[in-house]
Amino acid sequence: MSIDLFKSYTSFYGIAMIPKESWRDYGYALLTIAGSDGDVSDPELEWLTIECAKAVGVNDDIVADWEEYDFEEGDLEEIFYSFNLKSFSNFNKLLIYDAIRMSSADGDYAQDEREQVNYAAQILKVPLDSVLAIEALVDLEHAADKLRLTLL
Repeated sequence: MSIDLFKSYTSFYGIAMIPKESWRDYGYALLTIAGSDGDVSDPELEWLTIECAKAVGVNDDIVADWEEYDFEEGDLEEIFYSFNLKSFSNFNKLLIYDAIRMSSADGDYAQDEREQVNYAAQILKVPLDSVLAIEALVDLEHAADKLRLTLL
């Protein structure tokens, strides 16, 4: 049995080789969370299909699957069940981090998205204080981006 692996951007994600199907489901989870406010906005989808896709090195087939995915039908428990969480170092916190980054890519981290992030964290056994710290990190990154754009 052969498993397709993608070499990811290890200096950012800290993960070297990930099964192809795991990245597909990772994107489905992010879409389900970001879509919990009723919409996956263009900036949110672009964050996933361009920024995240480039960072993790997924191919066009997975990006196309992400673009076709019906986030309204997504079930986080089912999606997470498909992951082999033990194969990823800090996977659970990375997913929460990316979910917050994607959900706030349009400038609006909606309450429904925040609640879905908290639900995902509960399923993945990420403590609430870690979620709050990750939210603060994302806020700090947004502030640094704004400062860079203002100064340069």
